Amino acid sequence: MNTLYLTASISMSLMMACDIFILAHPQLSLKKYLIFFFSFLVLFYFFIYFTLYPMLSVILAVNSFLLVKFTKKSYSVFYIPLGYIVNCISINILMFPANLLWDLTIKELNADHFLMAIFDICTIAASCPILYLARRIFFRYFIDTFEKMGKKLLTLLALTLFLCATMLLTMASFFDNIEITHKEYFLMVSSLVLYFLFTIIMVFIVLHTTRKNFEAQKRMEYLENLNDYTKNLEMVYDSLRSFKHDYINIMASLAAYIDEKKYEELAAFFYGHILPMQKNLTQKNGALNNLLPIRILELKSILYTKLLLAVNQDIEVNIDIPDEVSSIHMDPVDLTRMLGIYLDNAIEASLETTHPAINFHLGKMGQDTVFIISNTFVDKGLSISQMHQKGVTTKGAGHGIGLYNVSGILNRYDNIYHETSIKDGLFIQQVQIS
Repeated sequence: MNTLYLTASISMSLMMACDIFILAHPQLSLKKYLIFFFSFLVLFYFFIYFTLYPMLSVILAVNSFLLVKFTKKSYSVFYIPLGYIVNCISINILMFPANLLWDLTIKELNADHFLMAIFDICTIAASCPILYLARRIFFRYFIDTFEKMGKKLLTLLALTLFLCATMLLTMASFFDNIEITHKEYFLMVSSLVLYFLFTIIMVFIVLHTTRKNFEAQKRMEYLENLNDYTKNLEMVYDSLRSFKHDYINIMASLAAYIDEKKYEELAAFFYGHILPMQKNLTQKNGALNNLLPIRILELKSILYTKLLLAVNQDIEVNIDIPDEVSSIHMDPVDLTRMLGIYLDNAIEASLETTHPAINFHLGKMGQDTVFIISNTFVDKGLSISQMHQKGVTTKGAGHGIGLYNVSGILNRYDNIYHETSIKDGLFIQQVQIS
């Protein structure tokens, strides 16, 4: 009997390890698959030996926690319960023709090593294509939704799948030790499939609704950025119109000083009033002109909004964009949030210095896009690692979440390299997107 328990435990552990191999992307190391195999083996053995059906939730939860820890992806909590559910459905569907043709019962299957091995191999062969298809659908349509999903909704969906797995086991196990007719077996298998489909439909409805909400939020942020961009264009236009309106009066004032040969007063008037006006207007127009190579409206609007804000606060702004930028492999909302936080921090930090300055570079490095934002700052003794921790700040209560939020955004991407450094009195943020 103990040999049967061990064989069943090994078979189930192998199935679950195969499920993780199919669903987990990118793939884990061989050592981690072995950890999962032995974890399942030990837990499933006690589960079968003591016939503790509620223990299934513990088995799935423990290994789901390990998978989240190994992959560092919170949405991987769904992989193990989904794999178990598909395995449970598959083996019962495969058992139905055997029951119909040869009157094979689950009790007889569980008592025969050879039959158990055959059906487990068939179950793996049936489950793997289904799980692979599920993974492709997930990464194509829902990966962005899961990455932005809140922890409460993520937990609710995970609990739904855990409950589904437990219910399917309970329903299937009810018929393990009793004789049933072919019709009753068909009804049992149909009930399992229908309950699974009902659960999946509920999950898809929630995901579809959540996805639509995110898309609506993205459109709102896009319109807000476009509105800010339009306001800044109007501000520049107003400055030009005001300058044009005052041009005749300025020329008349200059002519009056020259006619009366009041050259000292002319110099004071010129350096005190005309030159600052020209410098301010030139900086604003320069900021607009330097952003012309950017063809992405969301990116151009957030940069112009923040850099013009810096210019208006008498911060020296240097913009370097040597290459035309028409596409970036990053969600536009995440991109604008990241740059908005970086530039807000740069403006605040530079204003604390004697000569505030911000340098912005956007260029191409092969196929990669590189952002470099540097600014003058006052060193307050915080290390770079501390600056990225939640709640760590020198600004007082309510601050200290900006860089922490950016870290959360960047950690969702496998194609982004980020580095924070301090050099020659400048605080530097470098982001490379491949």
